[in-house]
Amino acid sequence: MRVVALANQKGGCGKTTSATNLAAALAQLDKKVLLIDNDPQGHSTLAFGFRERDFTLSTYDLYLTSDILVEDAFLEVSPGFHLVPAGIELSAVEMTLAREPKKELRLRDNLRRSAMPYDYVLIDCPPSVSLLTFNALLASGEVLIPVDPSYYSLQAVRKMRETLAVLREKKGHDLVPHVLMSDFDTRPLFVRKVMDELDELYEKELLDTIIHHTVRFKEAAGSGVPIVNYDPESRGAHDFRCLARELAEQEVSVKVEALDHWSALLHGPQVTQAGVCFEADFPRAKTVRITGSFCDWSAKGLPLSRREDGTWECHMALESGQYEYRFIVDGAWLPDPHNTETVANEFGGANSCVIVA
Repeated sequence: MRVVALANQKGGCGKTTSATNLAAALAQLDKKVLLIDNDPQGHSTLAFGFRERDFTLSTYDLYLTSDILVEDAFLEVSPGFHLVPAGIELSAVEMTLAREPKKELRLRDNLRRSAMPYDYVLIDCPPSVSLLTFNALLASGEVLIPVDPSYYSLQAVRKMRETLAVLREKKGHDLVPHVLMSDFDTRPLFVRKVMDELDELYEKELLDTIIHHTVRFKEAAGSGVPIVNYDPESRGAHDFRCLARELAEQEVSVKVEALDHWSALLHGPQVTQAGVCFEADFPRAKTVRITGSFCDWSAKGLPLSRREDGTWECHMALESGQYEYRFIVDGAWLPDPHNTETVANEFGGANSCVIVA
């Protein structure tokens, strides 16, 4: 699963247009996609034709209600494509959490507790470096920075790079940046100069795909339909299909490089004749323990040992049967992110499940 924040402190650079249309284009590639509207303006929600009267739970609840998870709050846009909506109440999150510890990790922790059967999670951020944006960045492994053709945008990209450097230094959190040229009319000389400067400054981060300027984006948003559905043959639809394919091809490279590391984690616990091997990939955790029906849900749990590659493991001799379990990561109870087998629990969430034959 890839979690990508779409962020730029400058407004009007195409974040929401990029978030909504990229999500729809990825869904057309048969990817399972979750789009989280993390902007109090709720423009990603409006772009799919939803109004605040159409939902009762939203991104606001992911921040402030510990027992509300993604699976409780999402709206279905199409099969395999879900949206967590947002409304104006999201603007109250920063004030409400002002004195709370670890307030910048609320969204990340909620995603870890939620059932996340997605290939991509896209998070549409507000046009500011705020608590909402920091939450999105700390929950993500990548950041997509849309840039419109202006020198103000060039300055905004520099500021975003500074923000990423702060997260690296202060939080030990490193993101992979992608710079996207958005709403570009490539004919004027001034625009071509901006393109040349972007290529010179951000050669490694700059994506090959260019999202060209077209009024079709505004027409599609006004109709509550993404461009790939509103006008599939338009230049805008073509651009976002190209962007989706470019990101998907990068995913192949990532998977190949990490294949040996992830193959053991892909399907959750490994059942062998010697017992059950539980593995957990929490490289920044200080302690990881496991609890479940096999130890009567002990609050203390059983410890896992940390390996040199940053994963944690333990082996357990279990009799035949079905067992539910959760990891306790630095005190937080989380389902196994690499095990798709889950069962609902009494708290409205899900426990991971393993069957010993």
